[in-house]
Amino acid sequence: MSVTIEDLKQAVDSLFPNPKAITEEALQRACINRHYYFIYSTMLEVINNNFPQYDMGRNGSFSNTGSHDRVFRVFEEIAELTDSKAAKRLAMQFTDFLTKRHKADYRLDETFSSGEYAQCLRYADRIPELAQALIDEQDSN
Repeated sequence: MSVTIEDLKQAVDSLFPNPKAITEEALQRACINRHYYFIYSTMLEVINNNFPQYDMGRNGSFSNTGSHDRVFRVFEEIAELTDSKAAKRLAMQFTDFLTKRHKADYRLDETFSSGEYAQCLRYADRIPELAQALIDEQDSN
């Protein structure tokens, strides 16, 4: 059995129907994890469907780095080649979201602040919008 991006989104929404109301740090960390992986999967789909020149496989584009790093490297390269502000913002926000997700998942001895949590929720909303803006830019060129 496989799942779609929409299935992942429904799962996140079902698990965390009101993420802004979550105040317990452990639940915030879990919420960010699920939101991040939904965004990661969404960005892979965006790249595969709209930027097929990038091979996201292990031996493809940017094969010398991890699979999550490949996503923001694609957007960094698009920004460099096209001077796209949407691509630049997308790369920066995805990178910071990844960094914060790492902290939420692996640095359990460090506080994951309410500000970091709120920023991650904003990224979960904003990154798909930036991806759509980038797609629209590419389609108009």
